Amino acid sequence: MKKAIGLILIATIILVSCSKKKEEDYVEPYLGHDYAALEVGKYVVYDVDSFFYDDFNGMIDSSFYQIKEVVDSEFTDLEGDEAFKIIRYRKESDTTGWVLIDVWQSKLTTTNFQKVEENVRFVKLIFPINKNDTWNGNSLNNNESEEYDYTAVDQAETIGGNALSSVLTVLQFEEINLIEEKTFTEKYAKGIGLVYKKSVDLTKEYNTATGEFERSLGYDITMTLSSYGG
Repeated sequence: MKKAIGLILIATIILVSCSKKKEEDYVEPYLGHDYAALEVGKYVVYDVDSFFYDDFNGMIDSSFYQIKEVVDSEFTDLEGDEAFKIIRYRKESDTTGWVLIDVWQSKLTTTNFQKVEENVRFVKLIFPINKNDTWNGNSLNNNESEEYDYTAVDQAETIGGNALSSVLTVLQFEEINLIEEKTFTEKYAKGIGLVYKKSVDLTKEYNTATGEFERSLGYDITMTLSSYGG
């Protein structure tokens, strides 16, 4: 009897030890939430180059300015989820102050990172992050379906003079041919958030004088990380 009890105790100890070891060895799967960098007090400043075209004469307007996005505060949205208010400022030059231009919002779920821009909700990232994964960035708004794609993940890049160790690239849309050029790309860095955004939507027309297709209508806007903190 004593021998049987002893064997039971030994077996119990072994089972408990194995269970504890499994718990200690368990590692939470990496999702990639830190690419969104949603934390109150964090901010990012972007250098913005914008070009607008309307005819064969080339640019009708070009400008350089800065945009600052600040994670201002946390709140509960209409769906009962934790969300964050994003305050956006614009500065025309180093000699002018920041001017409030927008109040946006963002939130993280277990499966995605959402951002509301001008009252339109986009699914900017999906989790877990894997290269070549695709999703509909417009699944939460009324726009036409648009397939986003992770074209690069966890890459070292220097953006705006900032050496970044982990950057991912999202290709939102790309169509380039003789009569149009449309490219929309965003890049995110761990712990910072959005660090680069390229928005190109140009229509071309045939110039009989030069014998070439030239940009005639549209825009080309680039946002590049300048500084960050918080």
